[in-house]
Amino acid sequence: MTMMRIGAVLGLVLFSTSTQAQTFVAYTCADGSNISAAFYKGEKRMHMQLSGRSLVLPQRLSGSGARYAKGGVSFWIKGQEATLKRPKKQAILCKAQ
Repeated sequence: MTMMRIGAVLGLVLFSTSTQAQTFVAYTCADGSNISAAFYKGEKRMHMQLSGRSLVLPQRLSGSGARYAKGGVSFWIKGQEATLKRPKKQAILCKAQ
């Protein structure tokens, strides 16, 4: 097998592994905000797109659901709903689409 062919096969294996190990969820919030969230297998954090900003929020302890927070922003998921809290703004309800 040539080096080019080995590289192509390796690239395909890496691509298929990474696409299977992630979950994307779109949320629409009561204030009209849209959130795109990505969760990667083996990571204890979420990747979020909110108002044109990319945020990475580490997972925090939670009595129920999954809570992610950093820098005054928190996102607490319970089933198909989540609560978004931002500095100097009132908490809002978001729903998975």
